[in-house]
Order: sequence, then C-alpha cells, then structure tokens
Amino acid sequence: MKLKNNLYKVVNVRETPEGVTYNISLNGECPIYQAHFPTMPITPGVCIIQMVEELLANYLKKDLQTAEVKNAKFLRVLKPTDEGIFVNFVQIQEQKQMIQTQAMVRDCSDTVYAKISLICNVI
Repeated sequence: MKLKNNLYKVVNVRETPEGVTYNISLNGECPIYQAHFPTMPITPGVCIIQMVEELLANYLKKDLQTAEVKNAKFLRVLKPTDEGIFVNFVQIQEQKQMIQTQAMVRDCSDTVYAKISLICNVI
C-alpha cells in the first residue's frame, strides 16, 4: 500500500544545494493510526521508512524498492497532530541501479524525529 495521499500528503517541495526538502502533513484519519495506537496514535517506524522511500522515488521520478536500511534512528515519537513536518534528503548518490541517501525527519522548530540512511534499488 502506498502511503502518499493516505498517511501523508506533500505540502510542497524545495530543492536545496545539499538535496531536497519535502514539507508533508500527516493524516490523523488514516487507518494506520487507529491500529497504532487507538488512544495515542503514533507513526510506526516502518511507515516513516516507507515515506522516505516514496518521497525519494517521487523526487527522482523512478520506481524504487528499499534494499537496505543502513541506519535508522527514531529520536522522537511522530504523531499525526505534529505540524510543519519536513523530510530532508542529502547526499543522494546514484550508482548503476542503486540509490543511496540520508534523510532526516524534523519539524519547523528543528526537532528531529528520525535519521535514516538507506539504499534503494531502481526497479
């Protein structure tokens, strides 16, 4: 299941000298939050990784599949009520049919929710 337009929506995209930054909003009505957890919904870590993959694929205009999560640090709980969420990509490296990048999920006050380093295959 694609999470874009279900769990989250892209508000805007801004290219930077280091990479690209996506501003997203989370959809608190998504069924994922009803299961994780009904009385205090939080965004599952696996969904954060999938969001990163989908946004990277959107930016590169390529179909991608995560091959390896080299590192994933979840530093704060990401709730559907959190606003001003940004996903920053830096060091996007393409080699043959593989893409490697580092992503950081943060809010407008620079609170960091997650740092993820992953390798994706172009499919």
